[in-house]
Amino acid sequence: MSRLTDAIRARFGEDIFRRMAIAAVLTALLMGSLGVADPFYSPPEPRTVDTDAPPEQVALDALNTTATNDYRMDWITPCDQENVTRRDGGCVFLRYTVERSDREFDTDNGEGYFGSGPDVYADAVSATYYDFPEGPDRSRSRALNLWEGADRLDRSDLAATLADSAVETTVSESNGTIRLRTDNDTVASRLLGTSANASAPPESFDANVTVTVDADSGRLRAITIYSANGNDTDWQRYRYDRWNDVTVERPAGSSRPILGWVFDAINREHRP
Repeated sequence: MSRLTDAIRARFGEDIFRRMAIAAVLTALLMGSLGVADPFYSPPEPRTVDTDAPPEQVALDALNTTATNDYRMDWITPCDQENVTRRDGGCVFLRYTVERSDREFDTDNGEGYFGSGPDVYADAVSATYYDFPEGPDRSRSRALNLWEGADRLDRSDLAATLADSAVETTVSESNGTIRLRTDNDTVASRLLGTSANASAPPESFDANVTVTVDADSGRLRAITIYSANGNDTDWQRYRYDRWNDVTVERPAGSSRPILGWVFDAINREHRP
């Protein structure tokens, strides 16, 4: 090997290896700015669910598959508005398209909810906010956006919570559907995003959470939260579909940041 390196130095100069290293870095940066696919990245293997396992385990495992699989998730809320994207008796407030296989996701406002904020495209290390506000002065900004925030819910945390012996759950199976339910008010309050009440919901607060899973495929279908606080009742649903059948497009005008290449080169997220 020393003879080879000596010959290369003799032919191209003593600093040839330093120049080669610089050229490699510049090439990587150029490819990143052009959005070229990263040859370093090793995507996670899509996780499957053993549907022969007990129903409760199937439901818990289904929650964890969102960590490695591609999917679409609709955040559905009750509404009586017109000209909105309707589903499951409510309206789609936000729609998340998550492409785990390429560490990208896109968040779009449901029709009729443009005022809720900008649409968002993000990859493992950056975010681009686009299409808000409308008009020639619309903003497009970039910010650090860790990949762990790919959608609003941390399903692995929910799975661990429901598996805890301190959280009582009931499970049922009928018509090819598994339902795992808890009447734990603290869990429901946390999922509703009421962080101020997450540790100690008011005494008047009463809620339940139901995880719905396809018993045949082991795919997560929905997470539904029903709540009542005095005379006020409410519900929210997170509907999952299009498993491993989604594509996220990078918006025009945005480029892949350098840090993304660094993360991929060390396989940061999925490294054992």
